Amino acid sequence: MKPEPPPPRTILVVCIRLIGDVILSTPLIGLLKSAWPEACIDVLVNRGTGEFLEKDPRIRRVFYTDTGEGRGKTTAASTGYLGSIFRKYDLAVNLNASDRGNIAVLLAGRRRRVGFYSGAHFAKDWWKKLFLSDPLSFPGFIHVARLSQLAAETLGIPVPRLEARVFWDPADEAKVAGLIRERGVATPYFVIHPFARWRYKYWRTERFAETSDAIADRYGLAPVWTSSPDDEEMRLLREGAALCRRPPAVFTGSFTLNQMTCLLSRASLYVGLDTAVSHLAATTGVPMIVLFGPTIAERWSPWNNDGPVAQQCPRPRGIQRTGNIILVQKDWECVPCGTAGCDGRGGESQCMAEIEVAEVTGAVEALLGRPRPGGRR
Repeated sequence: MKPEPPPPRTILVVCIRLIGDVILSTPLIGLLKSAWPEACIDVLVNRGTGEFLEKDPRIRRVFYTDTGEGRGKTTAASTGYLGSIFRKYDLAVNLNASDRGNIAVLLAGRRRRVGFYSGAHFAKDWWKKLFLSDPLSFPGFIHVARLSQLAAETLGIPVPRLEARVFWDPADEAKVAGLIRERGVATPYFVIHPFARWRYKYWRTERFAETSDAIADRYGLAPVWTSSPDDEEMRLLREGAALCRRPPAVFTGSFTLNQMTCLLSRASLYVGLDTAVSHLAATTGVPMIVLFGPTIAERWSPWNNDGPVAQQCPRPRGIQRTGNIILVQKDWECVPCGTAGCDGRGGESQCMAEIEVAEVTGAVEALLGRPRPGGRR
């Protein structure tokens, strides 16, 4: 009988994608640490997508490519990490089918190398099947968080649940608490983050303002609006907040992703779009409403940590609920089309423009209950 291989002492997890992908890769970190608590786990991500992992106590070190946000040409600067990871790991895992990620795994892994291939083009994928010790066919429409399940099961690790986690430290708590006091935010409060990476995912600002006022009036919650440090987002946030009858506390680029997660963990409600901040919100368990347009929700909806491993959106489109997460999306035949706006070039998505305030406030009532007279539950 062949002896069992020794447990890995060093592990590299590779996720060279966007922030949302990196957040949804954290279930694998937990599974690996549970299976091999003595192992040192490092992570390789794009610059600008995974700095929040530096506060994850389960991770020893975070390495970065320098292309940033999953885009850019491969250069000497963007491959400088290869010398640091070369032949350093007993186990290396890539959580997508990218060439860069699989090359990193091939160079880093000494004993076991796990990665995905798309299966669509033999000429592109043959080397992945040949040189990876555990090549996995990239699945179709399952949730992105479940890639962690497939990788773990390949390694013989049981998967009783998948938990996405983002950590913060006492300094983050102090920063959040200090800014909340400084802006005079009453508690309890709710958070609106009205931005996404791409404009075709936006909802109309005046509808966010109307929704914000309705929640504040009906539930007595203090409104908090947030944005990234992007200049355009900060300008739009101020303009949108000015439309509210109940002026929100405005935090323009005030928080890191770790601090934003801390802020969300203390909120009574979150309302946002198809964006990384919504994935952060889901990790905290806060009741949340997320507005989706053309994105395929079966793959990219916020992950419910308390749900089953095999969770999927109940339906391919429309308003649907998973735990305390309600996803609002139009129930149209063309949804989800997966394209960048109705013009295909990043312009407005009609399926976003047609979401009504009443649909969103109805979802809020489904989560928080019917408000009592006087604006309290």
